[in-house]
Parts: sequence; C-alpha cells; structure tokens
Amino acid sequence: MKIAKELLYPAPFYNFLNYLSESDVTGPILDCGSGGPYPKQALFVMLGFDAIGIEFSEERLEMAQDYAKQQKLELSMQLGDMRTMPFESNYFGHVYSWNTIFHMNKKDIKKAIGEMIRVLKQRGLFFVNFLSVDSEFYGEGEEENPGEFIQTESDEKVMHTFFTDEESDGFFENLEIEILFKEKRILHKKLEDRLMKDSYIDCIVQKK
Repeated sequence: MKIAKELLYPAPFYNFLNYLSESDVTGPILDCGSGGPYPKQALFVMLGFDAIGIEFSEERLEMAQDYAKQQKLELSMQLGDMRTMPFESNYFGHVYSWNTIFHMNKKDIKKAIGEMIRVLKQRGLFFVNFLSVDSEFYGEGEEENPGEFIQTESDEKVMHTFFTDEESDGFFENLEIEILFKEKRILHKKLEDRLMKDSYIDCIVQKK
C-alpha cells in the first residue's frame, strides 16, 4: 500500500503531541522555521491547533505556501527572524523548532532560544532538536568556530552546528525552564548510494 508522503511526520512530533495532550496551557503554537516542501505546521493545523509559522527564507516560505495550496490547508506563516521575533512576550501556548536552529552559529542559537522562551507562556512547552557531534558528517567542511562548520548540501554552502550531549543543556542556562524530556537519536539512512549516520538531541522543556 502506498502512503502519501505529505501525511507522514517524524516520530518525535508524536512524542511532543503526547506532552501537549497533557498540558492545560492555551494559545497558539509557534513554528520557528516553518518553511520547506513539507511544513510540520500542517500536522498541527490538521489536528485542530491554532498554529503560526515564522520563516527566514523567502524561498522556503513559498515552498510551504505551495504545499498548503495543494493540500487545501490554511497555514498562517510569515517571513521573520527567530532571533528578533515581532511577537509579544508570553503570547504563545507552545513553541517548537525542528531541524532549524543548527543552521545558525552558537551565538545566534543562544539568541533564538532566548526569544522562543520569551514569547512562550508560563508552563508552555518548547520542543527543539540539536545536531549531535556523533553525526557522521561532523568535522567535514570549513570550521568557523568550535563545532560550527560550513558544509556543502545539495551544491549549496550551509552552516551546520554540532553539540555534545552536555553542551545542548547549556543553551537553557539562565532561562526559567525545566527540562521534561531529552533523547538522543541515531539514524542510519541511505543517501545517494551512501549509508549515512545522523544523530540528534531532542529536548522538550517547560517554562516556569
């Protein structure tokens, strides 16, 4: 049986949904980095959530909008920078950023996480994933700063920032949050006749 790709979402999102099901915090959900051909925001909209997206890349924003038209979905998203977001403090019930923040350097990641916590309501949940140093392509390309590499991806130069297990926790220091869930995932997948190993650190935190 063939299953439409647009109906499939990464497993960690269903874990996040499990935590959301136990939360009594209301308000819209914010997707930071909402662009791309298969926007994750669509999952939340299809489940009845009020979801808003912010995307830095105009090209990826257009991809997501094209997807929404094809699927006849109303996706609310706008161009913006998660390091300086145009939203009031304590506005969103929950916030997430998937496969996005590690395309920035560590200084900007710190700013972005601070902003995402700022716009999050008290007791709201924040879901984010970091790229682990255990990924096979750690160390490839030009290292700009420790753990920050300019690498080639689909013939384009892309920043990939990698983290140790302990280092990821440091990005929540001095923020009023509690870590509810942390998991390290190691994935083996075939890419252009090569078996690649990717590793990620998934975190769900709650704002105090």
